Amino acid sequence: MDILDAWMTVIARDGWAGARIDAVALVAGVSTGAVAAVAADRWEALRHYGRGLDNAALGEAGADSGASVRDRLFTLLMERFDAAQPQRAGAIELADAARRDPGLAAFMLLSLPVSIARIADAAGVATGGLLGPLRVQALTAMYLTVARVWLADDSADLSATMKELDTRLAQAETWARRLPYRAAPVVGEPAIPLLAAPRSAVDLPAV
Repeated sequence: MDILDAWMTVIARDGWAGARIDAVALVAGVSTGAVAAVAADRWEALRHYGRGLDNAALGEAGADSGASVRDRLFTLLMERFDAAQPQRAGAIELADAARRDPGLAAFMLLSLPVSIARIADAAGVATGGLLGPLRVQALTAMYLTVARVWLADDSADLSATMKELDTRLAQAETWARRLPYRAAPVVGEPAIPLLAAPRSAVDLPAV
């Protein structure tokens, strides 16, 4: 078994607080030294695992350069969920542990926007300028909303997750068209023009 997958397997089995390198070595069938060479502790494992999910999503970037920003975001974000699916039990444990562990919650809240920014940029979202960070923040909030559905989605094709993501992106696109030149107040749902991109990329107006 891949060492990072072994870390996630142990996290799912033993809990976030109980995950130890010796248990990971047993699950992976390698020495603790081999595990340490990849991820010496659970924090390092989580960093590398998240980066692996990003890379899986980014591997789809540019596959359909003629698609809209919304469609490209849908493809890349669903690819990230698909890549995480084999270790969903570990993700469920992490989500539960984060409610009790402020350090883990802070780690996840700080690292996820970096991942979303990479994916948004690859999809053609304008992530620079004054409004770029706000778009990333709102996309992160949207992703977390969809992730809650994914954590409970037992369907073989992740149909509930796809439906939720499509709905949220449709809402974002609506706001992008209605409010092309300013950020809308955030009341409940992310309401800034998330899908705004350079005019050369899509036909949505730039912000």
